[in-house]
Amino acid sequence: MDNALEATTAGGRRTGAAVRHVEAESSRADHTQRILLAMTSLGRQMTEAIAEELGDRELATNTPILVLTDLWLNGPRRPRALQELARLTSGGMTKQLDHLEHLGLIERAFGQVKGDRRAIVVSLTPSGRQVAERVADAVEAHLDELRRLARELEALL
Repeated sequence: MDNALEATTAGGRRTGAAVRHVEAESSRADHTQRILLAMTSLGRQMTEAIAEELGDRELATNTPILVLTDLWLNGPRRPRALQELARLTSGGMTKQLDHLEHLGLIERAFGQVKGDRRAIVVSLTPSGRQVAERVADAVEAHLDELRRLARELEALL
């Protein structure tokens, strides 16, 4: 146990040093909680805005949005690059890509990589491009709130 916490008077009350230590730890925990709340609030608000725009809560989760946005910004990519970006296993990425392909948002093509005709390249379909643009619209519609939350987070850091 911390020496500052062990320091008590004969009556069992904490000394000034022990009280200050406990107050400092409490203040630190409070500060950390405020940071986590601000970050969580930011993520939740963006998820809700995107889900509202798309009318689909499942598509508004991190991995589908990450994949669609990356393909929109960077063009066709190998599944491995998307897997690393999303920090998923190959099986997890395959499952995500299967779902997005089933929805008609992406397509996988073989023979697009010079020297490796077995290689797969993932690209957006026109519907996928529309969804990515709607995600961007949802984010832009909430920029004022995002800026407010960013300032709140910055003040905590």
